[in-house]
Amino acid sequence: MKKSILKIISAYAVCLALGAAMLLIVLFAYGYFGMTDWAEKCKVLCDAFTVPGLLLMLFSALVFLSNHGAFAGIGYGVGRFFKMLIPFLKYKDETYAEYKERKYGNGGIKGYSCIFFSGLAYFLVAIALLIVYVGL
Repeated sequence: MKKSILKIISAYAVCLALGAAMLLIVLFAYGYFGMTDWAEKCKVLCDAFTVPGLLLMLFSALVFLSNHGAFAGIGYGVGRFFKMLIPFLKYKDETYAEYKERKYGNGGIKGYSCIFFSGLAYFLVAIALLIVYVGL
């Protein structure tokens, strides 16, 4: 029980740290630390929290789609194409159904919800900052 809680906490810590790194990159790109106007700082903070929020949520959506086989046809086609280009390699010729079973039979990536909820946290802060900015 304690090991799984520690694993969950560490996954959220990694996702939040990745978001914080993206946030700092945006802040430095805008020159936030040299600004003096409060309204401009609030706008830049809103932008800076929006970027990691949306990127993390969209990345979790890509993982979700990949887990459910949305890109299976592309992967199968590209694999067949490269196997056709390299004729001296011995490989097992498999059908599309066998490919899908091999790739997606175990269920795919598990435990990626921390990515979505970390992005959601950043995005909610961005919405709060947007409300403050509009109220100014």
